Amino acid sequence: MAQDWLSVPRRREDERLDPHVYKRGVNGLTVEEALRRAFPRVMAILERSGEEYSEFEGELVRGTIRACLISQVSRANLYRIAGILVADRRDEGAHRGRSLALAYVSALREAFLPDISVGERVVSPVGSGEVRYVSGDGSNAAVELDGGPRREVWLPTLRLLRLDPEDEPERRAS
Repeated sequence: MAQDWLSVPRRREDERLDPHVYKRGVNGLTVEEALRRAFPRVMAILERSGEEYSEFEGELVRGTIRACLISQVSRANLYRIAGILVADRRDEGAHRGRSLALAYVSALREAFLPDISVGERVVSPVGSGEVRYVSGDGSNAAVELDGGPRREVWLPTLRLLRLDPEDEPERRAS
């Protein structure tokens, strides 16, 4: 599905175009500022389909958008993919029986985040948290655990589970 107009995600800090990009974000915004702008717009685009989304679906979309922004995916591409999904649903009935929010997360992961990426929320044997670093070969990742004092653990990526929309059928939009 990767097309010529899609941004190329970068997995490690040394692959970034500019060393300040992660801290300042895309186009001079921090990742959090870009997320604050992108998330409501993406959800508004998806809601044009007439669907309503659960809190779980919203958080899954938010987390995936954040991981894409950290990987330097442009906000324009995030909006474009949402618009394509809504247009496909309207024109061809694509993704019938499946929430567009979940289809959106799957499309972003397929296009930009095929492997565990920095910024993604994961569950590990020692708790849930956010991926902070991924090794060069992608076999290990540092996860900042939720709750309590700031703590990071370095784990094999095979031991990390990111929430997959396919695993949550009971939480789909009605």
